[in-house]
Amino acid sequence: MKLKHLEVFHAIMLTGSVSAAARLLHVTQPAATQTLQHAELQLGYALFTRERNRLVPTHEAVALYAEVQPLMSQLERVRRLAGALGRDEDRPLRILIVPSLAVRALPDALRRFRLKHPDMPVTIRTLHSREIAQAMALQEGDIGIVYGSTPHPALHEEAIARGRLVCVSRVEARGADRRSTVALDELLRSPIIRIDEHDPIGTMLAEQWSRLGVAPTGGITVQTHHIALVLAEQGFGPAIVDSFTAQARHDAALHVRTLLPEIAVEVRALLPQGTRSPRPVADFIRAFKAVTAESDAQPG
Repeated sequence: MKLKHLEVFHAIMLTGSVSAAARLLHVTQPAATQTLQHAELQLGYALFTRERNRLVPTHEAVALYAEVQPLMSQLERVRRLAGALGRDEDRPLRILIVPSLAVRALPDALRRFRLKHPDMPVTIRTLHSREIAQAMALQEGDIGIVYGSTPHPALHEEAIARGRLVCVSRVEARGADRRSTVALDELLRSPIIRIDEHDPIGTMLAEQWSRLGVAPTGGITVQTHHIALVLAEQGFGPAIVDSFTAQARHDAALHVRTLLPEIAVEVRALLPQGTRSPRPVADFIRAFKAVTAESDAQPG
């Protein structure tokens, strides 16, 4: 099968009709129909049957699609990379950042960055750490800000800041617990708001309570630290987040306590391997380091 055969076949499997596939590929319906017929002629068997005015994939098509799908995904990544490499030199600063750090640290860093680059356009995408590593490898960003280490042969990592996991909880009653620390095993005796284990920090937390021989019961699991913080602010229970996210709290009644044993949280910058960072990227890194430096101190 030729590449155009695969593209039409893949589009029909996605959309369910030749007309919709043609619109997806920006070709005419007769051209898509002809390409499908050529593919079937070359293969020697039908890929679709028509039932009640709709196309139904044959068993052969279903088996073929399982192999074609990852191939087309790889092709799309190649196209995205080719497009990124062909951008003009005056492109904007493209920042990829985890959602939690985009709430407080990013705006503060951009204010500092703007002092040196007041007119430079900036684009911002919020993704999870692993997604940022993939996008940076495809050169879809100039700098990626992530939690922890995400090794990739095409990327270089630079340390930005080091914080810790903390517990944030509402403290409204007089005489309530005002300690600056709390033990993880003590915290896990009641339902908490925690980060999903697919997140790098969620993984570290799960490893820690596994070593302690304890596990959370009930509670709420979320994908981002900021959502955990918001739920804690709304009174859904104590939340475990990183100290950088805790800096973005708005509720004066929200108490922050360092988690014991202390679990370090690192923020890193991901940069293309083997290339010197442009001046704006270096300036943004310096700005981000400056605004996160305060999180090195114990949160209160």
